[in-house]
Amino acid sequence: MFYLVETGKKRNPDVLVQGGLSIFAGVIYFVVLFLPWLSGRSSAISGLTDPQDQVAIAIPMILILLSIMTVFGGVLHIVGYELGMQLATLMSAIAFFISVMVIIVTLFNESLEINLLLGPWICAAGAILGTLSSKLKRKVGSNDLIG
Repeated sequence: MFYLVETGKKRNPDVLVQGGLSIFAGVIYFVVLFLPWLSGRSSAISGLTDPQDQVAIAIPMILILLSIMTVFGGVLHIVGYELGMQLATLMSAIAFFISVMVIIVTLFNESLEINLLLGPWICAAGAILGTLSSKLKRKVGSNDLIG
């Protein structure tokens, strides 16, 4: 079942910020695929070029799916569905796991002569942003400047 977050005029103003950050995180996962991920051969390898094996093909495709689902979750959350934030948070956590696994495997595998570049680090940062976007809430109290 899909449940609306809040209806009527008392809609939480943090919904737009949370959903917007989830959308931004999803865009980061997608854009980072065009950045260089690894070096060590004649040229740098980006997330979408020079696939050597099935894993090199699967990781970018999974990140594309995760980015689409994160953006979709952010839009659902902005529209008012509670499921949207849960979807965006879960997809961000999976993207973080994938990017950290690429970092760990590359750093601790001494037989590979491959160096990490910018891509996995930015993907991990974007995934952290997407995961934490659900926790962004303003404290409403007596010293509120907005109203």
